[in-house]
Amino acid sequence: MKALFIAAAVMLSFACKRENVSVTPETPETLQSVETAAATPREIIICDQKNARIVMVDVANGNAITWEWKATASYAMIRSGAQGWFSNLSDAKLVYNGSYVLATASGGGVALIKVSTKKAIWYDYAGGNTHSAELLPNGNVVTASTTGGYLKIFSVDSYINDQSAQTGPIAFEDVHNVVWDHQRQVLYAAGKNKLKKFSYNGSCMSPSLTLLATYTMPQGNAHDLFPVYGSTTELWLSNSNYVYRFNVTTGAFTLVKNQSKVKSVSSGPSGYPVIAAIANGNGGETWRTDRVTDLNAGSAVFTNSSFGLYKARWKVVNTFSYPAGDSFHECTH
Repeated sequence: MKALFIAAAVMLSFACKRENVSVTPETPETLQSVETAAATPREIIICDQKNARIVMVDVANGNAITWEWKATASYAMIRSGAQGWFSNLSDAKLVYNGSYVLATASGGGVALIKVSTKKAIWYDYAGGNTHSAELLPNGNVVTASTTGGYLKIFSVDSYINDQSAQTGPIAFEDVHNVVWDHQRQVLYAAGKNKLKKFSYNGSCMSPSLTLLATYTMPQGNAHDLFPVYGSTTELWLSNSNYVYRFNVTTGAFTLVKNQSKVKSVSSGPSGYPVIAAIANGNGGETWRTDRVTDLNAGSAVFTNSSFGLYKARWKVVNTFSYPAGDSFHECTH
């Protein structure tokens, strides 16, 4: 009888313990949230000319637009008379350790945009179908304009924007691009069939460039020039019908691919395809496209028929051009 009483007590204790166990049922909603957990972001910065904006698109998470900037939006804080300078956005580079975007437009505008607020903390007018810009070590900005063919240096002053001091045009026929080399402290730019290397005097209010070398390209009509991700010696270069790698130490041009109408080339860390914006006439103009292409495979990395994009670059920090941990600075203040 005693043994029977003990057995009954044990069973009752076990039942009570089971009642105190909290169990979360695997509902369909729970399972779905696990299945749709966000992948590691893999974003592309796109100049969407058709919609007059710069966007960041996460191609690892359903092509979600994670950031958008328009010159006409109130957050940009660009005066109404200057907003037209930002028609046909032509380039957008991630600068200052990913905290800012340096943008240009064929309408002649150049702007330094803070990513977190979308405010153009500085903007000015370069004119001449501005195709690209670059940060210089002291915070000044150099632009490349194709019409009229010239580079121009601005003494960036965020207090006065388009009243900032600027140099006169530095002649360079049909120049389309400009890239700073942080390690060697020189500037590269390409136009027609010439790629040129310049030194920069580092002056805040009297900036100037000195030509150091001129390289003749295998074929003319240079378009994009941009660092090869992770390399300290190579730049991507596109022209009328080809994509090259240019070695800044040897001056050699290495053919990568026969491909016409490449407006931009960008690479990233391991696992990232080399992407290109290749004009196909979609998006309202012959020089635009509605897709970003894997340069090697030829397949689409991103496609959206509502876009009319011009350039596309991976959202990755550029260590070729800028020092680690670089933050906003201007020599005027």
